[in-house]
Amino acid sequence: MRGTILVAYASRYGSTREVAERIADTLRECGYEVDCRDMREVRSIDDYRTVVLGAPFYYGRWPRTARHFLSRFGPGLAHRDVAVFATGHIAADKSADTRTQLDILLERNDWLRPFSSEIFGGRWDPAVLRGPQRMMLWFPASPLRALPPADLRDWPAIEKWARSVAESVKAGAAQPNPPNAGQQHSRSGASLSSIGEYIADQQRKELRP
Repeated sequence: MRGTILVAYASRYGSTREVAERIADTLRECGYEVDCRDMREVRSIDDYRTVVLGAPFYYGRWPRTARHFLSRFGPGLAHRDVAVFATGHIAADKSADTRTQLDILLERNDWLRPFSSEIFGGRWDPAVLRGPQRMMLWFPASPLRALPPADLRDWPAIEKWARSVAESVKAGAAQPNPPNAGQQHSRSGASLSSIGEYIADQQRKELRP
């Protein structure tokens, strides 16, 4: 594995892509070679020791693109240093609740073991919505109706987090946990059986009508 960092993102309307690009630019300023790619375009992670994953995070879930990425590259990710960021419409009085939801999601996928994770505000523009999200704007009880257009991305905070990721990579990033007796473990310390269970579960969900 070479020293290039992969920043892989899922983005429906472009907001998370722009955050990923800013993170990639900051990592380059810190002296690293960086590939920044849409998760759908990644064919292999063999050339990367460090992977930064980013996706929008709403209602306690990542989009299907991100979940599919984890199911495709789960075993490989578990042998690499991984950092995670999420974006969402975060009001100042809801940031702690949203962070808790992200922590719950990461605990649910505890085999991933990111050495750093953060959630940032996103960009909300009702004019660009499409599909089911746009249809929700028409429902009187929809919480989306009351949200004005807003850009809650804190660029200095995003750059600060990217620099902290760079420092962690320089220092050695995640350290593998000691394995339990009788189990095969990944570099991160997660059991390979738990990764297989996650992938099987995601495949079952993909096959549901």
